[in-house]
Amino acid sequence: MEPRQKSPSGKWQYIWPMWLMLLLHVLGIFLFTRGFLLTRNELPYYSNCSEISQSPCFFSWDHLSRPTNSSDGSCWTKPAITRLVIIVLDALRFDFVAPSSFFPEAKPWMDKLHVLKMVSSRNGSSARIFKAFADPPTTSLQRLKGLTTGGLPTFVDVGNSFGAPAIVEDNLIHQLVQNGKKVLMMGDDTWTQMFPHHFERSYPYPSFNVKDLDTVDNGCIDHLIPSLYEEDWDVLISHFLGVDHAGHIFGVDSNPMIEKLKQYNNILERVIEELESQSGPGGLHENTMLIVMGDHGQTLNGDHGGGGAEEVETAVFAMNLRRPASSIPPEFDSSTCQLDMDGNNVCISSMQQLDFAATISALIGIPFPYGSIGRINPELYALGAGRWGLGASQELSESHVWMQNYANVLCVNSWQVKRYIDVYSTSSVVGFSSDDLSRIASTYAQAESHWLHLTRKLLLDGKSGSDAILPTLKGQIDAYFNFLATVAELARLKWTEFDLKLMISGILILFVSIIFQILAILRGMLLAGASGIFSMSTFTYVLVAIRACSFLSNSYILEEGKVTNFLLATSGIVMLRYEVVKEKLLAESLGFLLLCMFCQFSIEVGLTKQAATSAL
Repeated sequence: MEPRQKSPSGKWQYIWPMWLMLLLHVLGIFLFTRGFLLTRNELPYYSNCSEISQSPCFFSWDHLSRPTNSSDGSCWTKPAITRLVIIVLDALRFDFVAPSSFFPEAKPWMDKLHVLKMVSSRNGSSARIFKAFADPPTTSLQRLKGLTTGGLPTFVDVGNSFGAPAIVEDNLIHQLVQNGKKVLMMGDDTWTQMFPHHFERSYPYPSFNVKDLDTVDNGCIDHLIPSLYEEDWDVLISHFLGVDHAGHIFGVDSNPMIEKLKQYNNILERVIEELESQSGPGGLHENTMLIVMGDHGQTLNGDHGGGGAEEVETAVFAMNLRRPASSIPPEFDSSTCQLDMDGNNVCISSMQQLDFAATISALIGIPFPYGSIGRINPELYALGAGRWGLGASQELSESHVWMQNYANVLCVNSWQVKRYIDVYSTSSVVGFSSDDLSRIASTYAQAESHWLHLTRKLLLDGKSGSDAILPTLKGQIDAYFNFLATVAELARLKWTEFDLKLMISGILILFVSIIFQILAILRGMLLAGASGIFSMSTFTYVLVAIRACSFLSNSYILEEGKVTNFLLATSGIVMLRYEVVKEKLLAESLGFLLLCMFCQFSIEVGLTKQAATSAL
């Protein structure tokens, strides 16, 4: 008697659950990644000087009443500084710079960079400390990209060159070089990877070895002070890495971190002393601005990358070596002042890192990066611009003259942002929604109408007194602030905030698919008559469930190695018992457990830090 062949319908009862599980997995992963892996298209367009004529703003800086191109080196804005020194202290926490009196409890790492506090608190000082807020992700590469492009980089930026570290969109460094500025770089080699052909001279040092606290910093020190006496650069960038590496290896509350901060304080004292010694009339740094800043913060355990307060809060110290800051109306002043431990009055303002590229571009007088969506920060701009007149009526106060200039640079700023949003929305498949675009267009139309029909006419007239111009300028600035804040809000919702609805939907579908998969496996085992191994299958399901639940922990990234090792060891112990009963493969099971022990020891040693928050 021939064996009976299985019918196609009999085979299908084993196959169809697999196809259904595959469909559920694909759908769940698709929804989750759409909500988690935020994307932003990089546009291959670059700003240039001639485009300013397309804006409704003034682009002459000799007199507001003469809207013609000027020959004083102006491009989009009047240059306020001729040289710029940027010192980046990687992973600079805000409380490394701010006095301990600003916090409920003094910590050992506070008040170590006291030179910045001392300079900013001097009478008539042209220096100020800012609390700067970075946008996640707070990884160094993404933050440097955000600082130079004025945009909001994501973990997945869709560009022209996949896998290449070089920035392909318009940025501050490109605009500097394009407009004849020479840029000198030293320190973290990430800069030369991002901008491989932009620097007049560069001294890059490898940044990969986080256990090396001194190589990059010593390289910066060797070249920084001598370079301050050289004339072959307009912008100097020096990127120190020691604090970031000390945090990763030892934690914030550690002796190596304290020593690094003290070293930085000594370096900054020398830099400020050398710059001030050459800042007199006719000196090399008569019109130089110094900026000391962090790219992001770090947790007490030295980690960063997410959006926690300690990670996104960093500091900016800005100092104009030429003249005091312009006097600005109190409504544009965000500073809070307190006495430090020495009795000095220290004032600290706030700013967004998103505003850095636009503000520096306005101060140097170059076009803003094409994709910049930041706002020219009023306090940093006033500090760099100093006190200048614009041919205005002598009846106007200094603050009113500054407001005239600031209203016009905001006009340029807003026009550039609106241009970018319009082009991005028409060229990107992941552009803004129609409701978002309608809201952006409406706020910009209100600001532009106010400018064309009221503010511009008053400025061109030049006969209106202070009482007439002041409320008009304030209304104009508020209108531009409203537009730029609207764009930044919508951009953050789209590019930096996860879509929780999509993520939860994807997780629920994956959960359903897992349950269905378990039922399908049990059904197949029953059909195959393999009911004797239910106990081992149940144990496997429990391990998988524990592993899945561990992903939901907010400390999963930091403790992934420990979780994995625990589950491996647990399964190894169960398998050892099983093999003892079966009296086979004992050597393999014991070897597996010994390997787990070695891995556990290696993980503990690798994660051991001196920070009080770290667990041995």
